[in-house]
Amino acid sequence: MRIISCIMFVLLLHISCQNNKKTDPVKQQAITISSQDKHDLMNVITRFARAYLSRDNLKANALIHPDLGLIILHRPGAMDTFTQVDSLDFDNPVPAHYAYENFKNQYALTFGHLPKMDCGSLKWDKQGFYCDTTINASALSSLSAFYKEIGTAFALDESQISLLEKDSYRVILVDQAHLIFHVKRYQNQWFVSLLDRAYASCDA
Repeated sequence: MRIISCIMFVLLLHISCQNNKKTDPVKQQAITISSQDKHDLMNVITRFARAYLSRDNLKANALIHPDLGLIILHRPGAMDTFTQVDSLDFDNPVPAHYAYENFKNQYALTFGHLPKMDCGSLKWDKQGFYCDTTINASALSSLSAFYKEIGTAFALDESQISLLEKDSYRVILVDQAHLIFHVKRYQNQWFVSLLDRAYASCDA
């Protein structure tokens, strides 16, 4: 039993180290978005980033839909997991040991290819504030597929994942630190649906 546990741990550690390279949390598919949608999307993205960096619970939570809540991805060990919350509380981070980032953003939002973290050099390939509207964000479906691969139950079913990822885009801000989140269109409005605190964690 001890041998099996050791093998399982080594396997999880190996897959986790490859996670940023192997499990790209986006689906390669064409997305069309109107100019009005883009304007509304930009407004929500910039408002959330400002609220997050200023640790303003009220303004940040106004951008989270009460029915959808917020998925927070994090990495407590060798593999990613998530916590679903109704709202953010900047004084009580998820996970508890990882305080929410507090830094100044000097970049304007740009629509284009997202920055990527190289866990070999522990550096981002570029800095800036980006949202890619050409591809659909799919961090949850990627994580679900990984759980299935190792035979572990995943807390969200396919219909829930589909709802959360439909019409969703990934945003990455890299400056002195980083902020990664997803926005999605729901009931003809844009909301923040996911906060990714795991992607750039290269210490597992």
